[in-house]
Order: sequence, then structure tokens, then C-alpha cells
Amino acid sequence: MHQQLPVEIDPFRLAQNGLKLTGELQVSNLKRLLKSLDSDEGVVNVDMHFDVDETGTPFLKGKFSSSLSIICERCSEAMLLNVESNCLLALVKNEHKVEGLAEQYDPWLIDDNNEAIKLASVVEDELILALPLVPKHDFECLPAEVWQSGEDEVVEEKPISPFAVLSALKSKD
Repeated sequence: MHQQLPVEIDPFRLAQNGLKLTGELQVSNLKRLLKSLDSDEGVVNVDMHFDVDETGTPFLKGKFSSSLSIICERCSEAMLLNVESNCLLALVKNEHKVEGLAEQYDPWLIDDNNEAIKLASVVEDELILALPLVPKHDFECLPAEVWQSGEDEVVEEKPISPFAVLSALKSKD
């Protein structure tokens, strides 16, 4: 059973306490993600683990998965796309600390203005990054004749001599 996820979080406090958050978010609440979708129906399964590693770096290990309705770029029909995003983010308060991070981490730069962070925005960012640039069906969704041109004519090209190009340039002077 999933717990009720908080609307806002303090990631540094969660990491210091080593807390895990598991639950569901409604796709309809993810406004930026909706711009890429065909429908606002569905839920996102959220599994977040906040902790501090042996070097003292606070981090978020997250797994977000959902089945999203998106438009196929080939046939322009709606399709369901199973999206899963796994992330390992180091919580960083300033840009100077980004350079010293271990390679396994992606930096999550968090302003030190003591404002709580919307949990949905973190999930939304990761899902947007997980979307394919050109969504398309896994199968050939268009008939083969769409991919063929109307005429199968063979165009015979004469080979162009590199010297002919040079002589044409010389004659232009």
C-alpha cells in the first residue's frame, strides 16, 4: 500500500534522516509533462530514497514509472508508452560543490533559501528527461506503400572529374 506523498519536501532533512517516500502522483498534476502528452490520465509510481553516502554527500535515489498516453510521430495516433526513470542525484547547495562530486551522481542544485521543494516538480523533471525525442510505435504503424515513392526510376549520374571542377573555377576568373 502506498503512503500519501507530501506536496513539498526538504531534501536535505530527508537525506539526514535517511527517509524513503513511496506513493503515487496523478499525471494530471504534472503540468509541464502534460504538454508532451495526449491525455492527462494515469498515475506515476514514485519510489524515492534519501540518504547520505560515506563521503557525506546527501543524495536521492529515485525510481519513477508510469504508462503515459503520447502521440506517435509516424502515424499521429495515440499510444501508451511505458516510461521508467532511475536517477541518482547528489543534493548540492552551490555550484562549487558540483565539481567535486563522484561520477555516479548527477547534481541537483538546490538554492539555499530555505524554501521547500515541490515533490512533483522533481518527478516531473525526471519523466520529461525520460521521454523519447521522437515517440513512435514499436511496430510498423504505417503501410509499406507510404514509405515508397510513386516511381521507381533509375537516375544515371555521370561521374564528376575533380579536374573538371577545378577547370570550371579557373574559367570563372
